[in-house]
Amino acid sequence: MAIVEMSKIKLYGASSDKQKVLDAIFESRLVKLKEVDEIENTTCFFDEKFSSELDAKISKIDRALKLLEDRLPPDKSQPKLYDMKIKEFNNFKSNLASVEDTLNQIDQIILAETETKKQIQNFQNKIKQLVPYKDVSESFADLKNTKNVSVILGTIQTQNLKAFDLFLQDCKYTTYEVVGVEGNIIKVYSHFLESLNVVKKLNELGFNKANFDINTTAKKAISEYESQIVKLEKQQQQNSKLFETFSKDVKNLKIAYDYLSFCQERQQAEGLFRQTQQAFVLEGYLAKSDEAKLEKFLNEKELSISFEFAKLSKNEVPPTLVKNNRVVRQFEFVTNMYSAPKYGEIDPNGILSIFFSIFFGFIMADIGYGLLLAVFGLVLALKQKQKTGTKQLWYVIAIGGIFSIVFGIGFGSFFGLSHENLYLIPQAIIPNPVENVMTLLIACLAAGVVQIMVSFILQGILLIKRKKFLQAICFAFSWDFFFVGLIMFVLDFVGITQGLTLIGLIIAISSVAICLLGQIIVNKGFEKFTKSFGALYGIINMFSDILSYARLFGLMLSGAIIGSIVNQLASSFLLSPITLIIGVIILAIGHSFNLAMGALGAYIHVARLQYIEFFSRFYEGEGELFVPFGSNFSYVNLI
Repeated sequence: MAIVEMSKIKLYGASSDKQKVLDAIFESRLVKLKEVDEIENTTCFFDEKFSSELDAKISKIDRALKLLEDRLPPDKSQPKLYDMKIKEFNNFKSNLASVEDTLNQIDQIILAETETKKQIQNFQNKIKQLVPYKDVSESFADLKNTKNVSVILGTIQTQNLKAFDLFLQDCKYTTYEVVGVEGNIIKVYSHFLESLNVVKKLNELGFNKANFDINTTAKKAISEYESQIVKLEKQQQQNSKLFETFSKDVKNLKIAYDYLSFCQERQQAEGLFRQTQQAFVLEGYLAKSDEAKLEKFLNEKELSISFEFAKLSKNEVPPTLVKNNRVVRQFEFVTNMYSAPKYGEIDPNGILSIFFSIFFGFIMADIGYGLLLAVFGLVLALKQKQKTGTKQLWYVIAIGGIFSIVFGIGFGSFFGLSHENLYLIPQAIIPNPVENVMTLLIACLAAGVVQIMVSFILQGILLIKRKKFLQAICFAFSWDFFFVGLIMFVLDFVGITQGLTLIGLIIAISSVAICLLGQIIVNKGFEKFTKSFGALYGIINMFSDILSYARLFGLMLSGAIIGSIVNQLASSFLLSPITLIIGVIILAIGHSFNLAMGALGAYIHVARLQYIEFFSRFYEGEGELFVPFGSNFSYVNLI
C-alpha cells in the first residue's frame, strides 16, 4: 500500500519507425509519454489540421450516439463495453468508411426531420394567427377594398370599442360590425374620404389589421393547415422509424469513437517527440518494477531503436502510480475526489479506508440498513465492467454496509428494532445511544483524537523522508506526545487511573515547549514570534477539530431516532389485517428515506472529516495520476 517508485525511459529511433514505436508502447500499456526537453536542431511536429479533422469526426460520432440513445429502445443485450484484442482494435481503420456512410445517412434523416419540423412549426404559427378569425364567414379575398370603400378587418381590445364608437359619431360614411362571440374582431367599412382618419384612430386604439394572403375563409384555411400537419407528422414518424435500422451500427459507432479518440491521442503524442528528418527522441514514465518487463517487450518487437532507463532528476515530479490491495483500492476514489497523491508523499488510502469504514459503519449502525447497502453496493459495482470512479464508489458503499452490520450487531438494531422487539436480533453490546449520550459522544471525540494523532505521525514520517528531522520532532511528534499527556491527565481526572495527573501535565507542557522551541530555531526574525504564537493558537484549533467528530454521534443518533419513529408510526397499522398494507407502505417509505439520507449524510460528513481534519496535517495532493498511453476508452475494453 504505497506510491510506486517511478523511473524514466529515453527511446531513440529512426523517424520512419515512429508509428511502430507508438504501437509498441500502446501494446505494452506500461508507459505514460512525456514532453521531451528541447534539443538543439530538433523540432516537435504536430499536424493541427489533422487534429481538427479528428475532433470534428469524434464530435460527429458522439452526436450520432446520443441521438440514437434517445431514439432507440434500450437494448439490455447491448454490452456497455466491447471486449477487443489490441490487434483487432488497431485494424479497425478498415471499418471507418462504413461508419462514415452510416453517419451521412443519419445526417440525411436529421436534415429531413429538421425540415419537417420547420414546416410543422410554420403551419402551427399560421393556425395560431388565423384562430381569432375562424368566425368570419367571408373569405379574405372578398374583404378587399373597392373603388370608394375601404374594408378593414382586424382585432381590437373590447374595452376600446366604446372609444371607437365615440369617434364614429363624427364619421358619417363609416360603420363596423363585431364578429365572433369574444367581441374583439371587427370589420370596418369606410368611405375613402374618411378611411385615413379611421385607420389612424384604430392604430391609436391598438388595432391589429389582418394581413392574410389567402383566398379562403379562416376556418377552411385552418382545416387545410391541420391536414398538412397530420401528413407531416406521419412523415416525421416514418423518419423516426428509420433510426431503428441503425441499431446494428451502434457497436461500430462506439468502437469508432474510441478508435478515433486514440488516433487523437497518438497525434498529440507525436507532438511530444523531438525529431529531425532522420531520427527522433521520445521519453516516458513507467514504474521502476516494470523496467525488465518493458525491455523484454520492446526487444521482442525487433524495432530499430535503442533505449535506456534513467533515474528521475532531483526536481522532477512524475505522475503518481498507487498500488493497493483490492479493498483499499476502492477508497482511492475518495482520496482522488479531494486530490490525487503527489509523487514522493505518503499514500493515505490504506489508513483512510480504515477510518472511513469505521466512521461510516458507526453512523449507519443497523443490521438491516447494512445488509441493503452491502448487497446493492456490491451488485451495482459488479455491473460496472469498466474500472471507473463510479464502480469504486459502489464498492465503498458496500464496504461501509459491512461495517454498518458490525455496528448494528453491537447496537442490537435491525431496521430500528431491538432484541426486545424481536428475539432473533442479538442483544446490544454497545450502550443505547439515546440513554447514554455522553458516553458515546466521548467515544466519538476519542476516535477523533486517535485520527488526529495518526495524522501527526504521518506528518512526522513525511518530514523524515524529506530529511527534516527537527521539524518532524518539533512540529509533528511533539503534538502526539501532547495528546498522550492530555489523555493521561483526563483518565486520572475522571478516576479511571491514579497518579498520572502530574506526569500527564509534564508531558503535555513539555510537548508544547518543544514545539515553541522548534519554531524559534527554524524561523528567522519576526517570524520566530508570529509562528510561536500561531503554534499556541493551534491548540485551540486542534480542540475545535476534535469537536468536529461529534457529528458522527449526531448523525448516528438522528438515524436511530428516525428509524424508531417510523416503526412506531407503522406499528398501529400492522395490528389489523385491514390496515396491514398501510403499515407496510409506511415502513418501506420511512426506512427507504432514512437509509438514503443516512447513507448520503454518512458519506459526505465522513469524507469531510478526512479532507479537513485528517488530510490537512500531512497530505499535499495535487498529483497527476499515472495513465499509460492509450488507456482512455469509453466503450472498448482491450484484452
